[in-house]
Amino acid sequence: MKKRNILCFILLVLSFLSFLGYKQYRKATDDVTPPRLTCEEKTITASVSVTEEELLEGVVAYDEVSGDLSDSLFIEDMSDFIDDNTRIVTYAAIDKSRNVSRLERTLVYTDYKEPEFSLVAPLSFPVGSKANILGNIRAQSNLDGDLTSNIRYGLNGVIDNLVPGKYEVEYRVTDSCGKTTYLNTEIEIYDKVYSVINVKLSQYLVYVDKGSKFNAESYFKSSNIEGELTVESNVNTKEEGVYYVDYYVNGINASGKSRLVVVVK
Repeated sequence: MKKRNILCFILLVLSFLSFLGYKQYRKATDDVTPPRLTCEEKTITASVSVTEEELLEGVVAYDEVSGDLSDSLFIEDMSDFIDDNTRIVTYAAIDKSRNVSRLERTLVYTDYKEPEFSLVAPLSFPVGSKANILGNIRAQSNLDGDLTSNIRYGLNGVIDNLVPGKYEVEYRVTDSCGKTTYLNTEIEIYDKVYSVINVKLSQYLVYVDKGSKFNAESYFKSSNIEGELTVESNVNTKEEGVYYVDYYVNGINASGKSRLVVVVK
């Protein structure tokens, strides 16, 4: 019995030593060194239309065990703007032993423009109708394209669609660079008497450069019933801000109106 216990102990010690030996062997032979990523230029200057393939140009990944891993390179992340038109691109590569390595480069856009809003119809609704706050507004970016689904808004109070009045609303939209554009404007509820004639404009929201000329009459397009056109404008292109132009068409027994939002910047 004593000999058997001694034999078991010896076997246990041998097993433990074998395990330690195996661990030391794995430690010596396992690849724990990540790939090495290098690039020709630390800063890239490019258009917002730059492709992922173009962003990967000039970046090389090499691993002492796996060799050239440049074909496995990918863009792991693109940061929000850290400065005007500037963001950080993070590249990554993984070798056969699942070691990961990363590299960062600075990307500067040459033609970036912040998102802009547009309107397909006025933010004006006749008394008694539903004030569709998001129905007529759109947002576009030269970086992301259509951003309409990203539009959010905030109201300063509750809209009473049974009484003529104007209600402050803030629209906001954020693009993939983290840039948020705001539009502080009005939702208008107007008297039903102006809903008989359909007054159409060529645009319902325009951006105008500060100090430039502005011709309100040029945005009137047509009306379904003939009448006298009256244009009321508070636009002042000398000062940045949001302004309005109201277009009234008065016929013999009918009237109509439309509204243009003008953003001077």
